[in-house]
Amino acid sequence: MTSPIPSWLILLTLAAVFTVMLSLGLLLGREQLAAAMQRRTVLAGLLFAVVVLVPASAVLLVKAFGLKGAVAAGILLMAISPGAPVALRRAIEVGGHPAFAPALHLAIVLSAIVTVPASVAALDLIFAKDFSVSPLDVARQVFFAQLLPLGLGAAVRAYRPEAAARIEPRLARVSNAMLLALVIVLLATLWPLLVDIGWAPFAAGAGLAACALLLGAACAGRDARVRPAGALAAAMRNLGLALLIATVNKLPAAVIASVVSCALGLAMVVTAFVVWQARRAPPKRNQVETFRFS
Repeated sequence: MTSPIPSWLILLTLAAVFTVMLSLGLLLGREQLAAAMQRRTVLAGLLFAVVVLVPASAVLLVKAFGLKGAVAAGILLMAISPGAPVALRRAIEVGGHPAFAPALHLAIVLSAIVTVPASVAALDLIFAKDFSVSPLDVARQVFFAQLLPLGLGAAVRAYRPEAAARIEPRLARVSNAMLLALVIVLLATLWPLLVDIGWAPFAAGAGLAACALLLGAACAGRDARVRPAGALAAAMRNLGLALLIATVNKLPAAVIASVVSCALGLAMVVTAFVVWQARRAPPKRNQVETFRFS
């Protein structure tokens, strides 16, 4: 099924991703870079899990269950799209290290400029050219949708910290509302296709999330404050980026539906993990406030 994706949906996706990344950029400062340097080995291990182990697990999942076409494409697009914006906030809320978590997210976003195009090229080879997305186009999309707004936000925090502290909470609410609106619009628009493709992408997303949580936690090592951030960073894939790749490159609407269905399955498992982790380690509000406004 090759129904064209409306231009307004592309614009909504672009706006949502840009706004979310801008709000996260307002949280980045020197203390986050220092925290990353203190845990270089853990950071490298988590990056490996996020950009190599999780996509590899998705390929094995698709191959093992014989998934093909739009279903396989949607699952794999989610798997190769790291750096979910809400992962950072969730990691801090459930007790993740308030300085290391944003440093990890920044590293993931930076690496995505290279790893996402490379992953697309690898999928071209593995699946005999089923994927026709240009790696250079993907690199450009990742830069403008993620790195540019992240850099703008970080610049505002560096030169106008008071303004960043004042703007960030409001922009965060706006960005969350935009993401919610995007999901609602997608569900309403793609509901017939979601019914047609069945439960396979949803189940695959749930299974991939469970596997990614284990991989992220394992690669985080013994540091209890880093482990939640590592697990969530590995499990939470970037729905906005996956949709951006699919919509800008005019992939079939059934692929978009598969991406959304996979994201819903993933979100269910991640939400259960967040609730469980929050009960074990209640949110440390003072740390979050210090992180935001220091």
